[in-house]
Amino acid sequence: MIQEQNSLFQNGAIWLRTDFHLHTIKDKEFQRIDNPNDFASLFIDRLTEEKINIGVITNHNKFDKDEYKALKKRAKRENIWLLAGTELSVNDGTKGIHCLIVFDDSNWLVNGEDFINQFLTSAFEGVANRENENTRCNYNFNTLLTKLDEHRNQGRDSFIILAHAEQDSGFLNELNGGRIQQISKTEIFNKSVLGLQKLRTFDKLNTYCQWLGGHLPALVEGSDCKSIDSVGKAPVQNGVEKKTYVKIGDFNFEALKYALIDKEHRVTGELLCSSNSYIKSIQFIGGKLDGKTVNFTPELNNFIGIRGSGKSAIIEILRYALGIQLTNSATDINYKNDLVSYVLGSGGKVIVTIVDRNKEEYRIEKIYGQKENIYKNKNNEHCDCSIGTFFDSPIYFGQKDLSNKKDDFESDLLKRLVGNRLQNISREIDTKNREIYDIIIEIQKISDLKLQKEDTEKSIKDAEQRLLFFKENGVEDKLKLQTQFDHDNNVLIRGREVLESYTEDIKSIVDKYNLFFSKQLLSSDENRSVFEKANISLEMARLDFEKIKEICKGNQLVLQKYNIAIEEMNAKRLEMSEEFARIKREINSETLNPDTFLALTRLIETSKIKLQEINKRIELKATLNNKLSIALSELNELWLTEYRILNAEVQKINSSNGNLKIEITFKGRKNYFIDKMKTVFKGTGIRETTYQNIANSFADFIEIFRDKEGTAKLMGTNSMAAFESRFNENMVELLTFRVKDLVNIYYKGKPLSKHSLGQRASALILFLLAQKDNDVLIIDQPEDDLDNQTIYDEVIKEILKLKGRMQFIFATHNANIPVLGDSEKIISCSFEDNSAIDIHEGTIDTPSIQHSIVDIMEGGEDAFNKRKYIYNIWK
Repeated sequence: MIQEQNSLFQNGAIWLRTDFHLHTIKDKEFQRIDNPNDFASLFIDRLTEEKINIGVITNHNKFDKDEYKALKKRAKRENIWLLAGTELSVNDGTKGIHCLIVFDDSNWLVNGEDFINQFLTSAFEGVANRENENTRCNYNFNTLLTKLDEHRNQGRDSFIILAHAEQDSGFLNELNGGRIQQISKTEIFNKSVLGLQKLRTFDKLNTYCQWLGGHLPALVEGSDCKSIDSVGKAPVQNGVEKKTYVKIGDFNFEALKYALIDKEHRVTGELLCSSNSYIKSIQFIGGKLDGKTVNFTPELNNFIGIRGSGKSAIIEILRYALGIQLTNSATDINYKNDLVSYVLGSGGKVIVTIVDRNKEEYRIEKIYGQKENIYKNKNNEHCDCSIGTFFDSPIYFGQKDLSNKKDDFESDLLKRLVGNRLQNISREIDTKNREIYDIIIEIQKISDLKLQKEDTEKSIKDAEQRLLFFKENGVEDKLKLQTQFDHDNNVLIRGREVLESYTEDIKSIVDKYNLFFSKQLLSSDENRSVFEKANISLEMARLDFEKIKEICKGNQLVLQKYNIAIEEMNAKRLEMSEEFARIKREINSETLNPDTFLALTRLIETSKIKLQEINKRIELKATLNNKLSIALSELNELWLTEYRILNAEVQKINSSNGNLKIEITFKGRKNYFIDKMKTVFKGTGIRETTYQNIANSFADFIEIFRDKEGTAKLMGTNSMAAFESRFNENMVELLTFRVKDLVNIYYKGKPLSKHSLGQRASALILFLLAQKDNDVLIIDQPEDDLDNQTIYDEVIKEILKLKGRMQFIFATHNANIPVLGDSEKIISCSFEDNSAIDIHEGTIDTPSIQHSIVDIMEGGEDAFNKRKYIYNIWK
C-alpha cells in the first residue's frame, strides 16, 4: 500500500496558516542579529511558534538561492513548507507598485539553473541599488505580466500577490480606477494575480470588485517582517489579529495556486474546525486488506477504482464494524454480507477510530462474527457501552439502495434519518415485549385450571363417600392414631419445604446486594453536603442489611433443628409401627382393608392441598391476565411514542419547505397486518374478505385479543373456534407484532414511487444532504442513477456548503464528485492477483492521486485530452 508521505495530510487536506510576505536577514530592511549563523534556526522557531506551515520568502527585489535552500531544508523537518519569491518594485503608478511574486521552484531552480535571478537581472538591467525596497525595476505592470507569462509558457509557473494593496506602493493606491479596470480586463491579469495582501478598508470592497471586473482575488495576509521578533507576527486591525489559512492537501505549487483560485472554499481568515463527529480511520488485520489502514477526513472522502477493485468491500466492512444493519429495503443483502465475509475472512479483525462531537476519540475493535469491543483512546479504557452512546449511527446507502422501490424503503429511510434518537424507545419496546412473553408463558402454564379443579373436587367427594363405609364399621376410630401420625408428618414435610424456600430467598437477597453494601461511602467535592445526607441513609440501610446477613447465617441452624424434629417424628412412627400392625390384624376383614382406608385418607388430604394450590393459581391467573392487559396497553403507548418521535422529525423535515415532503400514519401498513394474519391462520378456512374486514375494524392483534365478541361477529361461528385456537398457539408472536406505520414520501407533490429512478435518486440524495442533524453520510456509488448535470448543479454544490458540518464517505466512478467536490481525501483501490486489495491514499492535491483519477475515472490521459479537444470544437 502506498501511503501519503507527509503525515500532516494523513487525514486529508487541512487548514494551514500561511504567511505570504516573509523577509529574511538577506533583505536590506531586515534588522541585524548578533550572530547571523543563528538566523535560520531563529527564523524557523518563530514560524513554529506562530503555527505557520506555509510561508513565502519575499525579499525586496532579491532572491538568495543558497539561503532559501538552507531555510527550506530546515523548515521541512518542522512540517513547514517555504516557497521561493520576491517583492518586486514595478515601475508603475506614482511611487511604484510592490508585487509579491511566488515561483514554482521545482521549475525555476532546476539542473543548477537559477531562473529567478536571471529574471530579476533582466528586470533591473541598468538599474543601480536594486535591493532598496523602493528601487523600481524596468517593467511596468503590464510588462511584468507578459514576462511572467513567457516563463510560464516555458514551463516555469508563478503567481502574483499584490502587496499592501491599499498603502503606498500598493496596486489599489497607486493606480486609479480606470487604469485598474483596463489592466484587470486582460486574461493574463486574472491568470497571474491571485491575491491582495493587507486589505483593510472593507467598505470599499464593492468598489474594488467593480474595478477588477467583478472578481476579487483572494484576500491574504503576510507579516512583512523586518526583524526576528516580527517573523510570522499577525498584523492587528481593531484589536483583531489578521491571519490567513489555506486548505491544502499536499505541499506542491499547483495545490497552493488552486487553493487561491478556489478562494471561497480554500482561503479563510480564521481557523475552521469541523463541528461534526466523524470516522477517523479504519484498520484491517487479516483477510484481503491485512495490515492496511484507511484514514479519513472529517469532510469529503472518495473511494475510487475500477469495478471489483475493493471500494464496496471497504464501505461494507465499515458498515459492519459500526453495527449498521442492512434494512429490509436494502438491495443485494446477501451479496453485501458475503462481501464482508469474503474480504475480512475468518478471524479477520477491523479497528475503527471515531471522533465524537466533543473531539474525544474512541476505538471500535471487531473480530468477524463476534461482538465489538470499545475503548476510549485517551486512556485505553474499555467502555461497557454501545456505539450509539457516543456516536450517532451514520446514514448509509449501499449500491443501488437510493433507487430501489421496495415497500419498506420510505419507512427505513425515515428511521435512518432519525438514527439513534429511536434507540431508547426501541430498548423500552424490546423490554416490554420480553415482559409480555414472560406473562403469557406463565399464563399458559396455568392452563385447564377449571377442569383440574372439577377433577380434584370429584376425587375428594368420591374418597369421602367410600370412607363412610369405614366410619360406619368403626375402622376410622381404630386407625385414628396412624392417620394423625401421617397427617402430622405431611405437615412437617410441607413446613420444611417452605422453610428451605424462605432460606434460599434470603440468601439470594444477600448475594444480590452484598457488593453494593460492601462499597465505600459515596463522595463528591462539588456536592459534599448532599452526599453526606445520602450516606446517612445508606449507613442505616447497611446496618439493616447486616442484620439480614445474620438472619441468613442463622437460617442454617434453624433448618438443622427443624430436621431434628422430623427425625423425632420418624422415630415415633417407627416405635408405633408394631402397634399399627396389631390394629390392622384385629380388623381382619376382607371388605374393610385398613390400607384402603389410609390410602383414601391420604388422597383426601393431598387433594385438598392440591385444591388450595389450584385456587391460588386461579387467583394468580386473574392477576396475570390483568398484568398482561396493562403490559399490552403500555406496549401500545410505547409504539405511539415511537410514532410521535418519527412524526416530530417529519414535521421538522417538512418545515424546511423543500420539494420533498413526508406523511406518516400510525399503524397504517394494513397490508402487513393482513399478510401476517394469512401466514399465521393459513389452513383455518378464513376467507379473503374476512381478513380485509378484520384489518378495517382492528388496528392490530392487541385490539383483536381485547374484543373477542367483535372478532366473533366478523369471523362467524364456524371459523371462530379455529381462529381462537390458532391465536392462542401464537399469542406471543401476535400480541407483540407491530403493525408498521405507513410512510409516504412526495417529491414535488407526487409520490416518490411514481418518479423515475433518476428523479427518485436525485430527490433522495438532495434530501439526505438537507438533514443537518446527521454527521456522517456513507453512500456506495451515489452517481449510479444520477445524471452529471444533477451531480454538479445540485449535489456537489450542496456538499461544498456542508463541509465542516457533515462527513461524506463515497465510493464512486464519477470524476465530478472528487474533482468538482474538491475532495479532501481520496483512496484509490485496486485488486491485486485475486489475493489482496491495494490502497493508495492521498488528496485531490496529490499528483499521484491526480494521475489515478485521470487513468481510472477519465479513461486515461489520451481519452481525457480527446474529450477536451472535442468540447473545444463544440463551443
